[in-house]
Amino acid sequence: MEKLKKYKTQIFNAITIFLIVTFAIYPGLTTANTLLNILAGIGLLLLIVWGGLALYAYARSSEELVEESKPIEKPKRKSKTK
Repeated sequence: MEKLKKYKTQIFNAITIFLIVTFAIYPGLTTANTLLNILAGIGLLLLIVWGGLALYAYARSSEELVEESKPIEKPKRKSKTK
């Protein structure tokens, strides 16, 4: 459940974009109405921009998690002395 809370924005964006493309953009682009084709094309461009911004926001937020982690130190080798 915690992972679901962590990724709820990404899940919401993916489901919303899929539903808009399935029920609004694709039917609008395949009809014989020119005005509807233009509006669906504009909607598709807006969805592409929205998806790009959502991915950019996700990438920026994950960089903060990388900066918080500590670097792994290599163990020191023991010298062979006789």
